Amino acid sequence: MNQIFESLIAVGPPMILILFGMVVLIGEVSTKNKHLLNFASMVGCALAAASAVYLLGDADPQQAFGGGMISDRFGNLFNIVLCVIAALSILMSDRYLEEKDLNHGEFYALILFSTSGAMLMAMSNDLVNVFLGLEVLSIALYILAGFARREIRSEESAVKYFLLGSFASGFFLYGTALIYGAVGIVRNSPVGNALPAYSFTNFDVIAVALDVSRSTGTPLALSPLFIVGVALVIVGLGFKAALVPFHSYAPDVYEGAPTPVTAFMSAGAKVGAFAAFIRVFEVLIPAQDTFEAVLWVLAALTMIVGNVLAIRQTNIKRMLAYSSVAHAGYILVGVLANNDLGRGAVLYYLFAYTFMNLGAFALIIWLGRENREYLEISDYAGLAKRHPFAAAVMTVFMLSLAGIPPTAGFFGKLYLFLGAVQANQVGIAVLGLLASVIGVYYYLNLIVQMYFREPEQEFEHVTTRGGARLAAVIAAAGSLVLGFISVGPFRPDPNVRTEARRAPAPPTGAPPTGAPAPPAPATDVSQR
Repeated sequence: MNQIFESLIAVGPPMILILFGMVVLIGEVSTKNKHLLNFASMVGCALAAASAVYLLGDADPQQAFGGGMISDRFGNLFNIVLCVIAALSILMSDRYLEEKDLNHGEFYALILFSTSGAMLMAMSNDLVNVFLGLEVLSIALYILAGFARREIRSEESAVKYFLLGSFASGFFLYGTALIYGAVGIVRNSPVGNALPAYSFTNFDVIAVALDVSRSTGTPLALSPLFIVGVALVIVGLGFKAALVPFHSYAPDVYEGAPTPVTAFMSAGAKVGAFAAFIRVFEVLIPAQDTFEAVLWVLAALTMIVGNVLAIRQTNIKRMLAYSSVAHAGYILVGVLANNDLGRGAVLYYLFAYTFMNLGAFALIIWLGRENREYLEISDYAGLAKRHPFAAAVMTVFMLSLAGIPPTAGFFGKLYLFLGAVQANQVGIAVLGLLASVIGVYYYLNLIVQMYFREPEQEFEHVTTRGGARLAAVIAAAGSLVLGFISVGPFRPDPNVRTEARRAPAPPTGAPPTGAPAPPAPATDVSQR
């Protein structure tokens, strides 16, 4: 019992969100005050963030549930980002849902459950647990995408997201099964005794199997079974991150879903997917150049296609959808770097992206009304004359998304590309710079509309959606303040590499002569 309790403490942030999600569901049937449910949900996010900050103080990574989960600086920094995403999404949604007659406890509970799934992905030390987190994240998002049940576009977006997402989950699971089989073959080889006593899908086991199999003449990294399995895992995670060519759902789903859901989806799913990407590929990239080449191509296509297609959009939600595709490409550059600076830059950029992207959606909600949502870019013509403060806030978000100094978006891109250069990935860094230049056009286009175009119609006075206004102001402040913070606090532990920092259980037998020794043990709270 004590071991289970210690494991639950180690994964406290997602457990807190799950608990509050259930409390909110109970509150839905026991109270008529929906604003109280909104407040309770934000309290849950605050407590989960506090738990993550507390766990950051642990000197060593702690493994839980038999090595399947890990609580470390990397995972808990991701948890803090996810808590910010959930809190801002909940804050901006209150009045919006009330005006649309959608203010139900299920909405807040689903946000909390989905966030907990992304947290599980960030803390997973096993592909099976990554899949479980992926499904918790996805199932809640499928329902949220169709939450506006009386709107056809919302229903269509939910069906499309569900169908394509189910296929992507199937690819991921099948890839996991193939990797399990490939590692199992190594277990049955002469060097099999060197493998730690965990599941064949555990990242520690995969790392050791990749090392020791080199001495057998049939390296695991060259196994067709293993390569196909990794390719299918990339498909599953690439869908959630909206990488090209797995991005086709994003514009339609983002446009059709309720705007607070679009805001949450654009950031929450991306953070969970990239946390899993780093967990998986910090093991795989050093083992096989093919995996590195695949990520290089995906990053290049995602940055270019996302920016080029965003230029053509006239609907602001579709523009931000393609923008999110392009930003996924930038973040993948940091994953590809696979060094301390690259991983720190990914976390820094995800923090920055959270503020600038959710802030833009919060402002869309703030300006809208029950019977009128300003979703066309032309709707923002002359906004600076009617509502100069709102225009100034939106300008901060657009400049940050474009990567203009001194915003956080500029420094985030700088750190990502420096990480790539440090890893001798100069080509992808140069390509990222060129893609960023393309992206400047459509962000500045919105600014031009606000300041240099005459309005086609009058805006109503902006007063009622106070939560969205507060979320937009907080996000704008975050986008500016974060620009004055270095990447240092966002870096994982110096010994972040799997071989040095993760702690497998003692191997089932002594490694054969010449085989690399398994990594040094770390704390496993489930085996104390």
